[in-house]
Amino acid sequence: MPKKKGNLIFLGIAQLFRLGSGLSINVLLMRMLGVEGFGVYGYVMTLVNLMLFGATLGMERLINRALSREPERADELVSAGLIATIGLSLLTGLLIVLIAIGLDGRASVVAAAALGALALGLQSMASIPEAAIHASRQMKLSVYGHLAGRVALVGVTVLMLLSGAGLVSVFVAQVVDGLLTLGIIAHMFRRHLSCSWVRPSLPSLAALVREALPFGLNLLFGSLYLSVDVVILAWMHDDAAVGSYRGAVMLIALFPVIANTLTTGVFPRMSRHLGRPEQAGAELSFVSRVLLAIGLPASVGGLLLAEPLMVFIGGADFSVSATPFMIMAPLLPLRFLNNGFATTLSALNRQGDRTRGVLLAAILNLIANLLIIPAHGAAGAAATTLGTEIMLMVWLRWRIQPVVTGLRLPMTLLRVIVPAAVMALVLVLLPTMHVLVMVTVGAGVYGGVGLLTGAIQRDDLRQLRRV
Repeated sequence: MPKKKGNLIFLGIAQLFRLGSGLSINVLLMRMLGVEGFGVYGYVMTLVNLMLFGATLGMERLINRALSREPERADELVSAGLIATIGLSLLTGLLIVLIAIGLDGRASVVAAAALGALALGLQSMASIPEAAIHASRQMKLSVYGHLAGRVALVGVTVLMLLSGAGLVSVFVAQVVDGLLTLGIIAHMFRRHLSCSWVRPSLPSLAALVREALPFGLNLLFGSLYLSVDVVILAWMHDDAAVGSYRGAVMLIALFPVIANTLTTGVFPRMSRHLGRPEQAGAELSFVSRVLLAIGLPASVGGLLLAEPLMVFIGGADFSVSATPFMIMAPLLPLRFLNNGFATTLSALNRQGDRTRGVLLAAILNLIANLLIIPAHGAAGAAATTLGTEIMLMVWLRWRIQPVVTGLRLPMTLLRVIVPAAVMALVLVLLPTMHVLVMVTVGAGVYGGVGLLTGAIQRDDLRQLRRV
């Protein structure tokens, strides 16, 4: 039986590959397709991500939570989850293609959307056995599939781009990634956790889908909130505006992977704290300290280095992405904290509260985008995203109060603000240097001062190794 320690290390390795592969592919596309071509890519990805909820209805979270408490149900729930996901993915894929035809109609966009839908279905199927693996706290078993898939994703994308395949290349590579990831994770589940295939009955499938519905609605509203701005930009402006905004969003979106890594590792433990607010509060306090210690300095550094970062990644044409990036930089600590709060609600049977919050965020974001994007374009989309995230944080913080006690965020924030302010001062006073040198200097200053103020605590580092 694999050890149930060091899970965060293995999750971190997988997410490091995800970060590296995602950044590599985005840099390739930004430099080879230009702002407008990258805008088309972003538009297709948005169409696919808008329908993400339909492929699983978020039942992987439901299965993870259930198996964290009742591990003997692994075969039953994974069998039912796979059957349900296959059916849901087929319906979702068909809908994605129809939407691409109706909203755009370009052959390249429709082909890319079809391949993106297929890749989404494969990844959704892989998430079901992976949920059982995570619930057993043997995260190492799922890492191999993600590593192999991501290496293939980058390799196939590069080869197809060099051959002149253009936009479709990355979506072909996503299908290859999905096939490898699904095959390896399913093999690991069968080898280490599964006893037998359980043929689910129709009533059990229906019950699973019904129970997953709040998770699915949360994904739907979250997708609307995070993606509707791109659709409105494409509708009211042009591919260049979408490319400018997506350039900024691409870099901002890479960082929450760090928060997802930690909350994924902690989720099974948090699920066992149902009805124990003190233990849940201690767990969330630990998560919040770590997330703020990473998110706030990243936000400050991004705000100060926005333009050289965007030019370094995408080339001179993407200097236009600096303004929306600066507007969205404060998103990082907010989104990090929201990830921890939302995970806590899901783990402690308060998914309904999480879903209602994201629904409210989606409605407000849609209204704000329709009012602001026509006049302000990408900068307006960035501003509405930041405002919506603030509102969501207020909601989530309010709704976790009944299930956690002892959460002391102001003191944690104070310990982080001081080293972040010192880092900002150093970056402002430094003479102009290569952006990577400035990032390295800033990280070093923050780390040194953070050890003195308690922003970085040795006890937290030891606890991270025990996740």
